[in-house]
Amino acid sequence: MKILILGAGKVGQKILKSMSLSDNSIVIMDRDASILSEIDESKKVKVLQNKSIDKALFNELKIQTYDYVVSVTDSDKTNILSSTLAKKMGAKFTICRINQAESMEQIQYLRDYLGIDRIVNPDFETVASIEEIIKSDISYQSDKFGKGKIEVVGHSVKLDPDFENKKIKDIGSLYTILVVGVLRGLDIIIPDGEFVLRENDYLYLMGLSKDIMSFKMKHFKIIEEKAKKKIVVVGTNEMSAQLVQSMKEEELTIVGRDNDKCNKFRKNFPDAFVLNSKLTGSEFFKFNEIDKSDVFLALTDNEELNIVLAMMAKKFNIEKVMVKILSSEYVNILDDLNLTAILNPLDIASNIIIRILNGDRGISTYMTFNGQAEVMELKLKEDSSLIDKRIKEIQMPKGILIGGIVRRDQSVVIPRGNTVFEKEDTLIIFYKKENSRELRRFIKEESEGGFLRNLIK
Repeated sequence: MKILILGAGKVGQKILKSMSLSDNSIVIMDRDASILSEIDESKKVKVLQNKSIDKALFNELKIQTYDYVVSVTDSDKTNILSSTLAKKMGAKFTICRINQAESMEQIQYLRDYLGIDRIVNPDFETVASIEEIIKSDISYQSDKFGKGKIEVVGHSVKLDPDFENKKIKDIGSLYTILVVGVLRGLDIIIPDGEFVLRENDYLYLMGLSKDIMSFKMKHFKIIEEKAKKKIVVVGTNEMSAQLVQSMKEEELTIVGRDNDKCNKFRKNFPDAFVLNSKLTGSEFFKFNEIDKSDVFLALTDNEELNIVLAMMAKKFNIEKVMVKILSSEYVNILDDLNLTAILNPLDIASNIIIRILNGDRGISTYMTFNGQAEVMELKLKEDSSLIDKRIKEIQMPKGILIGGIVRRDQSVVIPRGNTVFEKEDTLIIFYKKENSRELRRFIKEESEGGFLRNLIK
């Protein structure tokens, strides 16, 4: 598959990292030479610096031979023009990132009018994720794989003192679930059955969705369905406005610091209660009974403020607490806060695009793994040397673990040592970022003796 990625920022590089693990030919372009210098070229990945995107450039690239053109620069104008031009010149499928849009209707109009195959707006995709979480009846969020049949969640040993000082293999409630990682202090450890858990350990669990739910329900109660949920949204920005439009049936309170923005929200959304507040001190939660909310969303453009507000909301035992973050500076503390969801719009948008390119196979989005690990889905090639072998027969590279398998009939398996690889299996792989080079090296067709040689489709 041939892929052209326009824009080598956070979104572009995340897409590149995921898609370069499969058997794809990728060109990534950007104006900034310093950003491109961070990318390793290979037989499958070509890096190009360009000053402008025009017909001559696309003719030189033979744009009609590309299966996907993905425009994800920081400029809406550049993304729209490049996607439209690429489509007109014969690119098979175009994906366009648009940051500024007033409504989904506007995006749909642009898509249809310009002939772009898929438009991705980070804020709108995040709102869709929030809606899904709010409408669910559980108070934890997970990363889902295998079309939702396998989940990865976090769990603190403090919530279950019986786990302390026990080997993983001796804990009965973990028999049907795989502990793919343990956060101890600031380090992620990939454990085996002999690993002994300690009080402050934070576990990353992978399992069938039904098994994960059964496990988590011991610690997170099912929320009683109400005619209306009381939802508090902190932040008066475009994301908040889109959320208000889509959740009109709920009891909404919008909180903002800027009085002019609050007045604009009051005018545009008369059914919502809009509160102007300095957002300081615990008294804020007592005011207007915010502490009695069902859902608390910290969606301001200040991630430090969002994290502090989310921590306070947890202190008041609000059932669902979600926080928007914009960078990776705080990933080493976020998972252990046991929030319902950590929302990074660029990560969510990246995952949407990766799933489009990858046939609905994605990467971890909500779990930050302390900034040290990731989960992704990779499909076996038809001639993979793994087929008909047992997992225990494979020499696994350090820092890499196969946590789940989706069969061709869409059944799912949490693998053990005797699990046999089959044709068309999709593997759900947990790996430490520090071992990503080992993962890439074993995937490369020219590597010798690696368990992932000729593995990925």
